[in-house]
Amino acid sequence: MPKVVPEYKEQAIRNIVEAGAYVFNEKGYHKTKMDDIAEKLGVSKGAIYQYFKSKEQLFFEVIDFFLRSRKDEIMTILISGDPKQIASAKFLKMKIERAQQTRSFGLDLFLEAARNEKLRKKMTAVYEESFTEFLDHIDRLKREGIIKREADVGVVWRGIVALRDGLLNSILFGANIKAVTETWEQIATILIDEILVEKNSELV
Repeated sequence: MPKVVPEYKEQAIRNIVEAGAYVFNEKGYHKTKMDDIAEKLGVSKGAIYQYFKSKEQLFFEVIDFFLRSRKDEIMTILISGDPKQIASAKFLKMKIERAQQTRSFGLDLFLEAARNEKLRKKMTAVYEESFTEFLDHIDRLKREGIIKREADVGVVWRGIVALRDGLLNSILFGANIKAVTETWEQIATILIDEILVEKNSELV
C-alpha cells in the first residue's frame, strides 16, 4: 500500500468531516449512514473507513469541527484587540446565519449529548481547551492595558456564551431577530464594558 503524504491525509480527513457535517445536518445522526457520506464525497464507503472506524467517531470529529469554528471566530476578535466587536449586531448576525444553516445538526447534537456520556465528555474537553486558550489571549490584553488586570474575565466569558446560545436557540424557535439583536447588543456590551479599561480614565 503506498505511503500517504501527510498533507493529503489531512485534506482527506477534512473533506470527510465537511461532507459528514453536511449530511448529518440534512438527515440527522441516526438516519445518516456512512454510505450517504461516501455518496456525497463520490468515494467508496471503504475509503472513509480508512480514516474513521465508525459513524460515531466521525460524528465526534464533526462536533469538534463545529465547536472549534465557533471558538476561532471569537479568538479572531480577541486577537484584533477590540473585544467590543463581540457585542455588535454584525457578530450576532454571523452567528444567526451559522445557526440557521446548521439548525438540524444543533438540535440533534443537543439530543444526542443528553444520552451519550462520551459525547458530553468530548464537548467538555473542547470547551475547557477553548477556555484555556481564551484566558491566554486575555492575559495579553491585560498586559496591553485593554482589559482590567483585576477583572474576572471567566465570569464574563461564560455569561456571553450563555447569552449567545440562549438567544440563538430563541431565534430557532421563532423569536423576533430584531428584538434578539437589540438584547444582544445591550447585554453583551454591559458584560464586556465590565472588564474593559475606560479609555477616558486617564484624562480625568
